[in-house]
Amino acid sequence: MPTIQKTLRIYEFIKGYVASNGEAPTIREIGTQFNMTSSQSVSQHLVKMEDLGLIKRVPNISRGIRLVEQEKTKAA
Repeated sequence: MPTIQKTLRIYEFIKGYVASNGEAPTIREIGTQFNMTSSQSVSQHLVKMEDLGLIKRVPNISRGIRLVEQEKTKAA
């Protein structure tokens, strides 16, 4: 089970990546950044973020991570 501290660090990385690159990182890029060799480990953290309401994922799309705060800003 992923720890909340690491999940939040990954979330902050994703936010920074989106701010710098205009798109979300891939699962592989997240794994590389946090020295995780298993894509399943990254996915567990992403599921935790979804449960916390921080992100939404678009299935079957590379870089299919959407920040919920970003969506709220666009809708306003």
